[in-house]
Order: sequence, then C-alpha cells, then structure tokens
Amino acid sequence: MNSADSHTSHVLADDEEASQQSVWQASAFALFLPALVVAAGYGALLAALVLADRGNGPLARVCMIVVVIGVPLLLAYAGLRLSTTRLTLHAAYLEAHPGFPARDPVTVPYAAVSRATVRRGLSGWITGAGSLMIERDNGLPVTVSGLSSPDAAVVELAAFRNAVHASAASATPV
Repeated sequence: MNSADSHTSHVLADDEEASQQSVWQASAFALFLPALVVAAGYGALLAALVLADRGNGPLARVCMIVVVIGVPLLLAYAGLRLSTTRLTLHAAYLEAHPGFPARDPVTVPYAAVSRATVRRGLSGWITGAGSLMIERDNGLPVTVSGLSSPDAAVVELAAFRNAVHASAASATPV
C-alpha cells in the first residue's frame, strides 16, 4: 500500500514542537463509575428480590433487563468516551476532542481563549476528574468532560496563553 493512501501521518514532529505540547486524557475511573454504580444497585436489588422469592416478578425482570442490556451499553459508551476524549496543548494552539459522539477535534488559538474553568459533579469530587470549560472570545465555549487532572490543565493552559500574549506584546512596536 502506498503511504499516500494511508489516513495516518507518518511525519514525526520536530523536537521543539514535541517538547512544547502537553496531553490530558479522560479518567477511566470517572467514566466507568456511573455504570458500576448502576450495575451494583440493580444487581443488589435483583439479588434481594431472588432471596425474597420474588425473582419472577415484573420488578425483577426490569432489574435483569438493566443488568443484561443497560450496563453493557453504559460500559461501551464509557469505553468510547475514554478512547476519544483528550486535550492537547501545542505551542500556538490547543486541540480539544470532547469525546464520543463528537467526531472532529476543536482547534482554538491561545489568543482566542478568554477563560478556562473547571466544573465537577459528584463523580468528579469522588474521582478527582472534572470538566474543563474553555470560553472563547468568539464562538461557543468548548467543554472537555471527564479529564483526569483538569486543575493542572487549567494551570498549564494559562501558562501557554500568557506566553503567547507575552510574545505578541514584545513583538508589537511601541
């Protein structure tokens, strides 16, 4: 197969570009936790119903459907989100892939970033993960959910953004 036919790029980034990028991915624990809680809750209810000789009732059937069909679907969704969610800080721009079902990453130059904040839900407080909200000067905000260490991402994003603003200020004639 000709390398021109391949969809992947085999070009290596130069050392300067590779050293000036940071990558964050989603937290596996934070993404799989809801599916595990659902599995444990419905599994425990089903076990209690079977022990109480009510394993043939409609409530037990609903529990079986959730455990057999719902939990594997939740686990598959979490796996897809885990494999596609990432935030990459390059030298001049950031690349945020919000994860499944979004297909394409969002590229934002640092000059367009007005603010970055972290939001955490209950599972975020338990696991340390959170959603990174990147507000832009023009356009809708970009949200990357389930990042493993969003506070570190905000600090490094601010450092990259300040470096770009400082280089732009020094390049501007007075």
